[in-house]
Amino acid sequence: MPVTHPVLHGLSRFTCALLVAAVPLAACASNDEGGSSTDSPTRPVNASGSGGPPSPGLSSSAATSAPSGIPASALLQPSDVRGAEPQPMEDGDRGHLRPLRPCGTEDTYPSDESRTAAVAVSFFVEPATTGATPTVIVEFVGRHARGGAADQFDDVEEALQRCPGSLAEGDRRWTVIGSDIAGDESLLVRIDEKLSYGDGEPSTVSDYAAVARAGDMIVVVTDTGWENADSSEQLVRELAAKAVRRAGTAWRDVPTISPQADGHGS
Repeated sequence: MPVTHPVLHGLSRFTCALLVAAVPLAACASNDEGGSSTDSPTRPVNASGSGGPPSPGLSSSAATSAPSGIPASALLQPSDVRGAEPQPMEDGDRGHLRPLRPCGTEDTYPSDESRTAAVAVSFFVEPATTGATPTVIVEFVGRHARGGAADQFDDVEEALQRCPGSLAEGDRRWTVIGSDIAGDESLLVRIDEKLSYGDGEPSTVSDYAAVARAGDMIVVVTDTGWENADSSEQLVRELAAKAVRRAGTAWRDVPTISPQADGHGS
């Protein structure tokens, strides 16, 4: 169901970022369902939770403590992101980033079956300097049974080669622009798409995402930008290194869990 608040139309590439403190999260849907082949380039606001299987389990309780296997300490902390507090994301929100799915959110990976728990949060980050724009950081952390995270990283890497995408309407172009940025198994990806705001002509905007393995965890950090401004490659590089350290420290303290133990299904 569309959100009709006039401030939301054309404001950002992550709807409700400014309103999360005042409006219940369930009423603020991202203006992106995910999926490289089905999205409208204008990212209309909607409340759909369809982000493609499998559901990564994103309750608000999971953002603070995850008895299924992901402690809060595995996520970026406010001190890492200029004091921004994590906000839990609803199931399916930004599905193409959880983890990176360049072939579309309906395209599942064999390694999805090994995932035992997952959480996704967003951070509304105030600008670092006067006159600069804010940005919204999305972090996804998925925990896998032994060996599954390595398989998931390989699946994502293969998909990035198989589905580079394009700048056609409703599509995204995925380009690997760096590797080993946060450990031996890490990639830096630029995600381009054409978006239009208000009455303006469509223009190409770029999000930057890092995907990495930290032990049995897969970590994805994406700067989703603000309005039609490009996001920051440098910020993603910095946050990716921090995120991998956080997850790498946390996963060693969590007991091994079978893929069926947390009730997430496939």
